[in-house]
Amino acid sequence: MIRRSFCAASALFTVSLGMALPGQALAWGPYGHAIVADIAQSRLSPQATTEVTRLLALENHQTLDQVASWPDTIGHVSPEKGGLPQTLAWHYVDTDTNFATYAKPRDCGNDLCVTEKLPEMEKVLADPHAPSAERLVALKWIVHLAGDLHQPLHAAERDHDKGGNAVKVSYFGQDRNGHENLHSLWDEGIMNHERHLVVGPHYTIDFARARAEADRLNAQITPGQADFWSGALSADTVHDSVVKWTDESHALARDVVYGALPSGKKKALGEAYTAVALPVIETRLQQAGVRLADLLNTALTAP
Repeated sequence: MIRRSFCAASALFTVSLGMALPGQALAWGPYGHAIVADIAQSRLSPQATTEVTRLLALENHQTLDQVASWPDTIGHVSPEKGGLPQTLAWHYVDTDTNFATYAKPRDCGNDLCVTEKLPEMEKVLADPHAPSAERLVALKWIVHLAGDLHQPLHAAERDHDKGGNAVKVSYFGQDRNGHENLHSLWDEGIMNHERHLVVGPHYTIDFARARAEADRLNAQITPGQADFWSGALSADTVHDSVVKWTDESHALARDVVYGALPSGKKKALGEAYTAVALPVIETRLQQAGVRLADLLNTALTAP
C-alpha cells in the first residue's frame, strides 16, 4: 500500500516547488539540493549513469537536479491534493545536543527519520526486480535525503527547538517577513546571501546557476578528500555509514551552529557568524554530493 501511494504521488508531483507552502523551510533550499545532485551526477559510474538516465526518463527528466526537491513538495501538500505530509518526519532526526551521538531506540524508534529511511530507499533502488516506478521514487528520495542528512540542523535540536526552527534570528539586520529562524538560515539564507542566489516565485531557481556553483565546489574536492569522505562504502555498510554521517551533522550543529551563536533571546547574526558557517555549509554540500554518488554507484553498479 505504501509503495503504491509513493508511485501515485510521484506521477502527480513532477512539477516545480510551487506546490510547497511558503512558510515551510526546505532543507538546503532548492539551490542546495540541486548543487548536491549536480556534484553527484558528475561522479556517477557509467553503469549508474545509464540506469539513472533510464529511471529519470520515466517522468521526462534528464538530470538529478530536476527531482532533487520533489520530496519537499509531496510533504507540503495535503492528502486531499495527493500529498504525503506524513513523510515530513523522514527528512530529519531530532537528536538532542545533550547527547553525543544518534541512538535509534531513543531518536528513531519508529524508523520514521532520515537516518533509517535513507538506507531503506537504498535497498529499493538496488533491487533489480523491483518495479521501475518504485525504484524511481526511491532514487528521488535518496537524492533528497542524502542532502538533508548533511544539513547539521537535520540531525540535532536543542531545548526542543525543532532543529533551530524555534530560534529567532536576524541576518545582517533583516528579518524574513518577521519569521527568520536559525534553521532556514542554514537551509538557504547564508548560502543564498553570500553566493547571490535568488529563488524566484514558486521556489523556481536558475539551474544553470546551480550547476555553476556545483562545478565550483566539485573542482575544489581533492581525490584524497573524496576517498576519505566515502569511507569505502558498500552495500553492507550503507546503514553504518548513514549513522556516521548523522553523527557528523549532529556534532557540527552542537559545536558550530549553536556554538557560534551570540547570547540573547533573539540572535543578531552577520559577518562574524557567516565566516564560521559558510565554510561548513559548503563542505557539507561537497560531502553530500560525493556520498550521494557513492550511494547511487553502490546501488546501481554491478560488482
